[in-house]
Amino acid sequence: MKILLLNPPAPSGEKFTREGRCTQQSAIWTTLWPPISLVYIGTLLRDNGHEVRVIDCPAQDIDIKDVTHIIRAYSPEAVIWSVATPSITGDLNLSSVVKQLNPAVYTIVLGTHVTALDLTSLEQSPSLDIVVRNEPEFTIMETVTALEMPGGLSNLTSMPGITFRDAEGKIVRNTAREFIADIDALPFPDWSLIDVNAYRLPLSNRPFLMVMPQRGCHFPCTFCTSSAYYGRKLRVRKVEAIVKEIKEAVERFAIRDFFFWAETFTANPSFVRALCNAIIANNLDISWVCNSRIDTVDGELLYLMNKAGCWMVSYGIESFDPNILKGVRKDIEVSRANQVISLSRKAGMLVSAHVIFGLPYETPATARQTMRRVLSLELDFAQFYCAVPFPGSALYEQAISEGWLNDTAAVDFTGFRQEQAVMSLNTITRAEVEAVRAQAVREFYLRPRIILGILRLTNFRHIAKTLLSAFKFFRAAN
Repeated sequence: MKILLLNPPAPSGEKFTREGRCTQQSAIWTTLWPPISLVYIGTLLRDNGHEVRVIDCPAQDIDIKDVTHIIRAYSPEAVIWSVATPSITGDLNLSSVVKQLNPAVYTIVLGTHVTALDLTSLEQSPSLDIVVRNEPEFTIMETVTALEMPGGLSNLTSMPGITFRDAEGKIVRNTAREFIADIDALPFPDWSLIDVNAYRLPLSNRPFLMVMPQRGCHFPCTFCTSSAYYGRKLRVRKVEAIVKEIKEAVERFAIRDFFFWAETFTANPSFVRALCNAIIANNLDISWVCNSRIDTVDGELLYLMNKAGCWMVSYGIESFDPNILKGVRKDIEVSRANQVISLSRKAGMLVSAHVIFGLPYETPATARQTMRRVLSLELDFAQFYCAVPFPGSALYEQAISEGWLNDTAAVDFTGFRQEQAVMSLNTITRAEVEAVRAQAVREFYLRPRIILGILRLTNFRHIAKTLLSAFKFFRAAN
């Protein structure tokens, strides 16, 4: 079968990432992630005899008009694309664009939003054929294989992991698919399916790729959609397979910068130790970054990570109020934040933190307290968000049941962006949440120490791009 895989055009021409739980416009320095899920899917389909093309529209500045030209020229039999909550209206409308060009083309979507709201998505999009729920790779491969056989959609009645519209127009929700027990069963992502040079680290402008070392997250944070998409059981890859994949990426694409893409990379410290030791033993001259929690690392592990090439670690701190953390089931002792950040810096790494304003039980006083505490930390970067109850998270269900969304019958998801407050809590207004976030951004990034640190990291051949990105960021934040 001839298949077109898309990261669709972004709203208003923004750089937009749609990847697992991370469905957002590019962050402070306009970093766009390589579409690792689409590349995994494309590699798997190609290896099983299908003809595949992968198009990342935001990375290639492709708009919806360009997409129609691509579809006409390529004539795919199926179009498969990622969707995101903030862009869901436009993402789902793409199905009608495809069907207008050729009604026989199968339209298939994946992502956390449609995993959680599969029935609603199909009901609101008559041109959409199939929603892939949860982990997408093998579900899509088996679905495409079934569609290629005589009978088409009628072959999907027992296909686990999908919700689809049958030949009579009836919406059918099949049973759930079990998560992939052995994620090493997936092939290495073939990055030649995309232009790897389109993805650049902020400031340094070096090209980078993503490596998926594990899937799943057993931490129960209510604001996160990761467990709904990849499950709660942590599944790690074989260390030797990860090392081999990195070696191939270095040899084929001359790329030495990587993002170890995992919900919490350090969730299994023994696995991290084994991987770092293997990177060192194989003399892999690479640099990488990862996400972590302050309760999953110690000084010894951080030192080993840095020795293996980790130059920055990002911690999800969220809030400094214990009641708020308890309310969202983020079971960390924030009193350790100073110590862990200090250990990270002593190990030789830069440190970033993620902070969320406007979670349940937030008040103007707790928000300001969190801001002050974050400003007191020895951080190099910080990402400040407004709390967003994304579909697929427990927070979304709580927001619906508590009436925190103004119109629960017809939620406007275009506002579900992490620089905007969408929940109307009794303890803090949306305007107050957005105001404290904007203040935190200003006070954090306009300090001389932070500015000098950013300038030291900046590739001065791209200083104009850095300044433009900073200007856009501060304008959006305010």
